[in-house]
Amino acid sequence: MQQVERYWAGLKLRMNRQAMRSPREHHFYVAIAKFLFHHPEHGIVSVRDPIKINDAEKYGLSPLILYGLTVAGLPIRWMTFTPVDQPRAFQDVLLEAWCNAKGLRGRPDILLINRHLAAASPELVSEMAKIGVQVEVAGAKEKSLPGSLRSAQDSSRWLLRKHAGKDPSITGPIQDLCQYAQYDHDFRVRDGHKGVNSREVENRIQQWLALPAQVPEQTVTGVLDWEPGPWMSSWESSLPPDQPRYFNIDGFDGRTWLLTGEKEPEEIIEEDDFWADSDYDNAAEITKNLVACWPNSPAVIAKCAGITLRELQWFTSGKAPLDRHARFDLEDLLGIEYDESMGSYVGAGPYVLVAHKPQAIKEVYVSISKGGDARPCEIVPRQGTADPSWRYVLINTYGEPPSIVMTPRGAKITERLPDLLMNYAGITHVSPEFYRDVVSTCAQACREPAANIREMKDFVKRYEAHWADCAWQPE
Repeated sequence: MQQVERYWAGLKLRMNRQAMRSPREHHFYVAIAKFLFHHPEHGIVSVRDPIKINDAEKYGLSPLILYGLTVAGLPIRWMTFTPVDQPRAFQDVLLEAWCNAKGLRGRPDILLINRHLAAASPELVSEMAKIGVQVEVAGAKEKSLPGSLRSAQDSSRWLLRKHAGKDPSITGPIQDLCQYAQYDHDFRVRDGHKGVNSREVENRIQQWLALPAQVPEQTVTGVLDWEPGPWMSSWESSLPPDQPRYFNIDGFDGRTWLLTGEKEPEEIIEEDDFWADSDYDNAAEITKNLVACWPNSPAVIAKCAGITLRELQWFTSGKAPLDRHARFDLEDLLGIEYDESMGSYVGAGPYVLVAHKPQAIKEVYVSISKGGDARPCEIVPRQGTADPSWRYVLINTYGEPPSIVMTPRGAKITERLPDLLMNYAGITHVSPEFYRDVVSTCAQACREPAANIREMKDFVKRYEAHWADCAWQPE
C-alpha cells in the first residue's frame, strides 16, 4: 500500500515539475461588450440578443469595453470593464489582473494577442519584455484566442447575479460589474472549477492552480497606451437588422434585460377572445424546411429570389423579416401560399424535393399533404434498370397535384422514409416510359430554383387524367 502511495506521489511531483517547466500562456483580448450596456436609469443592462451600437443608442444604452485574460487551454478567466469613452491602459489592466486574479498565477511567460491589439499598442511588446513576458501575435488560423473572447462575451451577461446598487450613474454600476467579475473569478478558483465535463481538464486545472504565482510589481501608468478602433466591435457585421425590443426587469434578481420582440400588454385577455386572432405567420418555418429539401443550395435560392444568403438565413431563423416585395418573390419561388382554412402558410407545390434532413422532409410532407392525406410510394420500372444514383417517391395527394421526393441510394435517410412519410404505400411498378419521364422531370427541375415548380406543373399536365378527386395514381 505504501509503495502505491509513493508511486502516485512521485507521479504527481513529476507532473508538477513538468508543468512548471512548460511556458505559461495567457490570452489577452479587448472588445466592445456584446451583451452588456449602461443605461442612465436602469444601470447595467443585459441584452438577450446582440444589438448594433447605433441601434442600442436609440434605447439610451451606452457601450462598455470588455478586457479579459484567459489561461490558454483552461476555463480560467478574469475580466474587467470600462465605459467606452474611458478606456484603460493595457499595462494597467494586465498588471491589475496578474496581481489580483489568483487563478492566473501571476504573469505568464507568453501573452497571446491578436493583430488588432498589436497594431493598436505598438509599445506593448517592449513594455512586457521588461517584466519577462513575451508578447506573441496570433496567426490567421489560430482558433483558441478568438474562442477565449467568445466565451468571455457569452459569460459576461450573467455576471450581475443581483441588482447592482441603486445608483444608476455610470461610475457605480460599472464598479459593481467589475467587482462581480472579480467575485466570479475568485469563486471559481476556490471551487476548483468543479463540474467540468472532463476529468483530464479538471486535473490540468489543479496542476495549474498548484503552480507558484509569478506576481509582478503593480504600478499604475495612467497613460493610455493604445488606440481604440472599429475592430473592437467587429461582431456587429454578422448581426441582422434590428427588431423591436423592450426593457424587462427580472423579478427574481432585479436585473434589467433588453429583450427582443413586442412587450405584451398587461391587461387581462378574456377567454372568449383567445381565438379571435389565432392566425400566425409561419412562413419563415415553411421556408426553412423547403430550403432544406430544395435540390439547389440556399445560396443559389437566395440569389434567384433577389436577396442575400444572410438575409435568407436571418428570415428562416426568425432573426429579421424580409422586405415586403422580397418576401413575396421568395414565396412565389418556393410555392408558399396562405391557406385560409388552416389560418397559416403552406407549401403548395408541386415540387421536386431531395431528402437530406429527416425532420425537414417530414414537415414539408405534412404541409403539402394537408397533414398526411396522401399515399406516397416509391416507383420502379416494370422493365429495365432503375436510376443507379437516386430513388424516386411520388407524393400522391388527394385532389392535389403530386410532388416527387428524390433520395440518394445508400443514404440512411432513404431507409427511414416509411417512417417519415405518413401512410407510406411501399413500392409501385410503373411503365418504363413513365419512369423515364419522372427521372427527366427531376433532372430539369434541379437545374435552377425557378425551374422546380415549372417543370413539375408541366409534368402534372401530361398526366392530368391520373388525378382528380382521388389519390393521384402513376401509370
